[in-house]
Amino acid sequence: MKAFGYEENGGPEVFKEYEVPVPEVTGNQILIKTQAFNMNNFEGLQRAGNFKAVDHRIIPGRDVAGIAEQVGSEVKGIKIGDRVTAHGHHAYAEYAIGEDTNTVVIPDSVSFAQAAGIVTPGLAAYKGVHLFGNVMPGQTVVIKGASGGVGSIAAQVALSIGAKVIGVGASRNEDYVKSLGIDQYVAYDQADPAKVLADSADVVIDAALNGAGSDVDGAIVKNGGIIASVADDEPDTTKNVHFNHIHPTQQISDLEALKALVELMAQGKLSVKVGYQLPFTLEGVIKGHQLLDSKHDGRIVVAKS
Repeated sequence: MKAFGYEENGGPEVFKEYEVPVPEVTGNQILIKTQAFNMNNFEGLQRAGNFKAVDHRIIPGRDVAGIAEQVGSEVKGIKIGDRVTAHGHHAYAEYAIGEDTNTVVIPDSVSFAQAAGIVTPGLAAYKGVHLFGNVMPGQTVVIKGASGGVGSIAAQVALSIGAKVIGVGASRNEDYVKSLGIDQYVAYDQADPAKVLADSADVVIDAALNGAGSDVDGAIVKNGGIIASVADDEPDTTKNVHFNHIHPTQQISDLEALKALVELMAQGKLSVKVGYQLPFTLEGVIKGHQLLDSKHDGRIVVAKS
């Protein structure tokens, strides 16, 4: 099968196309014939060598959507031919592996590109709202970075449970964020969110640029409120605030979160902004990583036509 990967760190040009064996599935595994995969910032940083030097061939990718081609003997609820999305393994390839703990069936109304694009940002957003933010119906939730991958999904998830949602972001993104159905938007390049929204939030979800500006979170949150942030920088505040760092966890399982996200998508209550849909080619992968390395708007998805 065709796979895209690299054997050395560097820029997007280190990617090569390889011919590798189709993976074999056992137990609770599902072989997914890839129709689309989503690119994440982690993969760009990994390729560049920000974590550790590459000493073997890497076929990256976790976010995949496609057709279940084979299922292991222990798999229940997924059958051959099902349209699925997964937080799987080695997704930059014609076939990827998922497990029944991270793979869910998607309805015909959800495109492969949308399904792939929802996985990693969706898991962070869903757990950010339900676990780390513990958002309840009727609460006021302020979401920083509301136009981004995690922030835009978190806004829609919070709205779906009956919260009042206020978005914070750049003025150029106001129309998009308002289209999600939020109650109010504060453009940080036109007004100071710390002043406009002082002491207004039961929960602050900070999904902005790795949580930049944590002291603003402290100004916005009410005394006794919760701050859930993608960064681990606690704000300098005298308030009694519960701070939770949003991080990978199975306290809410990936399976539970993905099922809920797909159900919201099927109901028309959740969408993901696919900013770039690139061809399933080496050139498409290289272009995608060039976009990862630059300022981009929306998910970067490689998909078969």
